[in-house]
Amino acid sequence: MSATLMYHHDRADLTFTWNSSTQITIRAGSTVPHWGVYPDRISVGELPFTLSALRDACDAWWEGREITTGRNFAEHPWTTYEFSGRVQIRYQGGPFIEAVLTEHCQPLPANSMDWQPIIDLAADDRTPTDVTTDWLYRRTNGWTTGVLEHLGIHAPQQVPDSARYGDGTGDSVTAWTIRHLPTQVKADSTWGAWTTWFAATAREVWNAPQGPEQWRNAGIVTRPVADWAPWTYQDITADGTRFNFSWLGGNSVHITCPDNPRLATLYDSTFLLHPREQATGPLLPWLQEQARQWIANCTTTQTLAEILASTPGNSFRHAPWQIELAGPGLSAHAPCLTEEEAYKVARQARDNAANEEGVSFRSIFRYHDSANGVSNVCVKHWNPEENLWRTHSRPWNKNNPAPDALIPYPSAAPAS
Repeated sequence: MSATLMYHHDRADLTFTWNSSTQITIRAGSTVPHWGVYPDRISVGELPFTLSALRDACDAWWEGREITTGRNFAEHPWTTYEFSGRVQIRYQGGPFIEAVLTEHCQPLPANSMDWQPIIDLAADDRTPTDVTTDWLYRRTNGWTTGVLEHLGIHAPQQVPDSARYGDGTGDSVTAWTIRHLPTQVKADSTWGAWTTWFAATAREVWNAPQGPEQWRNAGIVTRPVADWAPWTYQDITADGTRFNFSWLGGNSVHITCPDNPRLATLYDSTFLLHPREQATGPLLPWLQEQARQWIANCTTTQTLAEILASTPGNSFRHAPWQIELAGPGLSAHAPCLTEEEAYKVARQARDNAANEEGVSFRSIFRYHDSANGVSNVCVKHWNPEENLWRTHSRPWNKNNPAPDALIPYPSAAPAS
């Protein structure tokens, strides 16, 4: 049986176990909810099988830093695929990253003449000695977003925020495909239509006199937030209680407290929901400021339930307004905090559906990208006296829209 290394991160209350494979397992302690806050493992490359290397890698992961493995890319080239396997990318040491067109994840021989440089390390102030696998994933992901911008499919940010760079690319691809490739989309194959179109377009670019040079160094270095690169922030209340805030790029930012196991047993330890949508300004500094203000306002007289009830996440969870969307096989609700926001979202959903575009909306737990087949939209308001939702607007049906659809019911008229 192979040896096993173990490292406990006290502040995170996580235990990392490694048996020299390519994955390190994670076990949450008693102060961490066991559902959805952290992944159960993280992947590593050629990490030296030592306790110090394990500790350094886990600390870097917890802090969202690049995990340095000391990999020799000349001896062990790195490779990945982008655009649904239509483009293979590799780095084998040296001054640039290369790419080649493939037939759906079919690798080419290493000595093929079709490889073309797409990213110069010098353009990103990198040298072969400080390239890491994490940086390669981040940079090539940013390159794909830059290629989409060159193709007119994803609008670039006026002031790039590396934490948000690439947000909405999937939505942009879907919406663009629906508008520009209607024949294929009618066959209910939106992603297939996109990949077919991209393969043909990329082939034209590769074979043009300038080749993929026009895509060289596209995009920016991303600082993605994902389970392999989380965002965390730690702070201490006035009475010395430690809190951790963590976000893995999904729709929920969580709170854990290494000093109080009770927090992990509560029904909901969500701090923020949909941070990308709520943020004003650069995302990660905004997140840190939300957490800092929360800690500053946290008093020792509050119970844990009262503390969580005051968080933005729970405020959103109990939003008094909601949009109801329906259609063939679709029944969904999108919460809103104000009446103004509710009607704005509802009318945007109506307009998108009327134009046969996908409708994007947020539920409590996730963001739904471009739902198709929305045929009815209405606004509802919570009536605390009756303890039920009441229809607040005349519903809209795209097959027979009434002139007064999505107009609030008269106050004297009963809502059906």
